[in-house]
Amino acid sequence: MGGWMLKVFILCFLLTQILLAAGYIPKNIKEEKVLESYREHQLVLGLKTSDFDNTIIDNQSLNTIIEDLFKNYLGLNVQIVKGNWSELLAMYNRKEIDILGSVTQSEERKENSVFSLPLYDDSIYLATSNTEKYDLKNLKNLNEKDIYVTKNSIYTGYLKKFLRGNDIKVNIVEVEDSFLEQDKIFLTSKYNIRGWENIIKIGYLPDISIGLQKRLNDLAAIVNNALLEKYQGDITKYLEKQSNVIYKNKFLESLTLEEREYLNNLSQVTIALEPNNTLSYYSKDLKRFVGVIPFFIEKFSKRTGINFKIINDRNNNWNNIYNDFLKKKIRVVPLPENKEWNDDIIFTEPIYKPTLYKVSSFFSHNTKIGVVRGSIEESFVQEYYLKNDILFFKSYDELEKALNSYIINAAFLFDINKMDTSKFKVDEFMEIPISLGLYKSDEILKKIINKGIKNGLSLKKLEEEADIMKKQEAFNEYQHFQLTNKILYLLLAISTIFVMISIYKILLNHKMTKELKKDLITTLPNRIEFLNFINEKKDMKGFAVVVDINNFKELNDKYGQSSGDDILRIVADKLKRIFKNQNIFRVSGDEFYIFSEDEFLIERLERLKKEMHSLKLSYQVDLSIGFYKNNNKDLETAFKYGYMAMEDVKKKNNFYYIEATEDLIKKKEREYSIKSLLRNKNLKGLYGVYQPKFSIKSKEIIGAEALARWSDEKLGFISPGEFIPIAEEINLIHLIDYKIASDAINFVKNLKENGYINDNFKMSFNLSMKSLERDDVVSVIKNLLKENGISGDYMEIEITESIFSTNLKTTLEKINELKKINISFSMDDFTAGHSTVSLLPLIPLDVIKFDKGILDAIGTKGDLVASNIYMALVGLIKDLNLKIVSEGIETKLQLEFLEKANVDIGQGYIFSKPIEDLEFIKKLTKKNTGS
Repeated sequence: MGGWMLKVFILCFLLTQILLAAGYIPKNIKEEKVLESYREHQLVLGLKTSDFDNTIIDNQSLNTIIEDLFKNYLGLNVQIVKGNWSELLAMYNRKEIDILGSVTQSEERKENSVFSLPLYDDSIYLATSNTEKYDLKNLKNLNEKDIYVTKNSIYTGYLKKFLRGNDIKVNIVEVEDSFLEQDKIFLTSKYNIRGWENIIKIGYLPDISIGLQKRLNDLAAIVNNALLEKYQGDITKYLEKQSNVIYKNKFLESLTLEEREYLNNLSQVTIALEPNNTLSYYSKDLKRFVGVIPFFIEKFSKRTGINFKIINDRNNNWNNIYNDFLKKKIRVVPLPENKEWNDDIIFTEPIYKPTLYKVSSFFSHNTKIGVVRGSIEESFVQEYYLKNDILFFKSYDELEKALNSYIINAAFLFDINKMDTSKFKVDEFMEIPISLGLYKSDEILKKIINKGIKNGLSLKKLEEEADIMKKQEAFNEYQHFQLTNKILYLLLAISTIFVMISIYKILLNHKMTKELKKDLITTLPNRIEFLNFINEKKDMKGFAVVVDINNFKELNDKYGQSSGDDILRIVADKLKRIFKNQNIFRVSGDEFYIFSEDEFLIERLERLKKEMHSLKLSYQVDLSIGFYKNNNKDLETAFKYGYMAMEDVKKKNNFYYIEATEDLIKKKEREYSIKSLLRNKNLKGLYGVYQPKFSIKSKEIIGAEALARWSDEKLGFISPGEFIPIAEEINLIHLIDYKIASDAINFVKNLKENGYINDNFKMSFNLSMKSLERDDVVSVIKNLLKENGISGDYMEIEITESIFSTNLKTTLEKINELKKINISFSMDDFTAGHSTVSLLPLIPLDVIKFDKGILDAIGTKGDLVASNIYMALVGLIKDLNLKIVSEGIETKLQLEFLEKANVDIGQGYIFSKPIEDLEFIKKLTKKNTGS
């Protein structure tokens, strides 16, 4: 028995030694024979002499890594030949070189080569160090210029396609090494110009691999195994180190003497991160913080030398972290820029701009909004929604459960990839810039950090880079887990049942992984697969198509969830059939994304439209489709433009599909910019103008209406017709209402203090239905009056008939609270909608403001009818003991009619357009204001 156990122990020991051996272990007898045959002969390995391939960092370069793979790991007899690219390629084509250490894959090269798995990805740029002579920010500046390219480089073909697509004519000059022409415009890899600013991206390249002569096909499979086992990881780590060295040197060069001295004396900088958030969370397996923000901090430290130390308790929430920061227990904390933080805080440039998503249920009928307590998301949601409508949850898991069980109608969160988005409507709510918050005393540190942010860390690609690092961390953990399992299985090899269980688990895991990539209802690839697709196929040419099912929530509500699932299957089946062999995804509840390389897109869309309209269902199913023809954008941008077009279709009648043209994209980007300004409370350009109200009898100014105007530095003048509907759509109209109320009250204070007005003057401003529904509306108005020392007697609030669609009881309570401080109320746009005179007594109004609609008919063919209607309405309102304001007066004939009709107050262009405060004061000080 003892001898048998000793044999088993020796066997396990030998197998463990083999498993952990430093060299390559053949996977089967065939591989062993292949390696033996190649070891008997010498192979020639060609390595480039460029700085990129030969820079030594921690005793390694790209060339030494490739050399080590063949010489030491595979144990091959290799002769090294070094040269520039043209020399090596010529020798390879003459078959004097067997293996090229790194080469860009292409169809042409596949004819006489086999390629390994990718070593790294690459993209090409035009660049120059001569910033005085060449400005590459504008494509048109390239016209008629000399462009230097390396001889026999595959890059040149991509450059020519780019130039043709942008209608640019240049003179291409071939040289031995284009990188030596840095003072001119040259074509090169992204790795040669990291940190450069005067560059233009030409496009992505196929993967960079090891190239082997076709006769070495059997060796290529072994090379791939070696890359997977060790060398892909080594190359990735080396490139990261190389990148850090380049950017750190550039960063240090950008510092002033004062900043360098400060940095040399800087000790650890304490920072706190959230332990349970998408942007940063504590991994129990890795025993450290992971996520976008911690990966940024880690990378930033390596590129600048600033030593950050994470000190917060892994059980803390956001509120605790912020309070510790205010108490100066922490020196730096990531903060969203658009919140009104403590005045003692200063901010760096944004380090990350995550998207906050609103995930809505198709089936819930309540208005409740869900958010995790103590999260960054909470601080934003509270600004945009009523307190009574917000429910708080302890974790994101609880939040998702509440959404699934219809306790809430919508949830707000940054990460939606863990959710089954096929069940929900997913909307991008807003982009939130995250910066590093510091104390005011750390102004120098802020400047240093800003230089680090600008000098090397691409904010645009931060999320992608962080995601790659995150996956790499997870992969390393997985490898560790696999190694542990292998040793365990060796020790348990005598038991067949354990082997069977392991096989079963592997098969089950494979099946589960496959299923996770599919949408369960339609069997189409899901959002996760879509994200992988646009990341892997970045530069594909074709059409990015976004399909949305119109009124899907209403159909679900009316006909039930099973009917909703049927609709999804019907649409998916149509798309599969009509867009056969194209890339189709179901990315969220009622949205499908298609990438089509077929030029006959319109014909397919027409066929889809016809087939959808011919469906024999008890309800009509319509689609809104937007598409973008992609020539030189990355796929993420292409689908963004397609989505813009889809949104535009939904707002128009009798449209089925629309192309995202340049004009449409500009219009939508302007709309998005306005939304961003509102969501970030950037209202610097928003101001009040004042349209005088005058006595119809005396023609003297007796009041004014405050109206909103907006002029932005980047967008220019934004008309109320643009920003008011947008503000209402995203539930931020109260920001505009409150700002104009503040301006109006402050202006009354100025007029009163300077003796321009008497006690009968009334300044009115508008409050929308949504503003009136807010819990803080009464306190905001009261505080504004108190801060300015103004009595409510001077103010009038204009509301519209939409008040009848609110919770009238609650709204009336707020109106009565404001009337207690002598604020007047007027009904605006009377006769514009479906005015119901019988409902007016329900609201304690003081003034009725007639819309200009009927007044416009005075002096036309319909004069008699319009006059009779107007006179009748005036009589009804007078019977209710209310004052009348007639707006939109433009002609003397209209003014004379209003005098006869005994209307009290007038407003319109015949007297004055809306004007700014100084012009209003001038008009107010004239004695005969009717002249």
